[in-house]
Amino acid sequence: MLRLLSAKPLSLRHLRLMFREEEAERTQEFLLRWSSDGGTSYREIVRQQYNFSPTTTTNQVEDYFVELDGVTALELSIVPDISGGSARASLEQLQLA
Repeated sequence: MLRLLSAKPLSLRHLRLMFREEEAERTQEFLLRWSSDGGTSYREIVRQQYNFSPTTTTNQVEDYFVELDGVTALELSIVPDISGGSARASLEQLQLA
């Protein structure tokens, strides 16, 4: 889990995530959510699952155009392998604008 906290409320318009897996075939899930009260309560932005297959699919890029005002916390939770395997999470890039 990755949690970003801000003392000053932010406005976010674009979220970009890039995941990479070059070794194991697996299905990864992530949940992205935000808070306007410092992390006491959260609202879901997106929950997504996708498959990695090192022979054909090693990257996954997600672009979200949002209108979030008053953001004081942003949280990204990753389940590296929904089947319970021993894979590691693969966030390569997170961009906020």
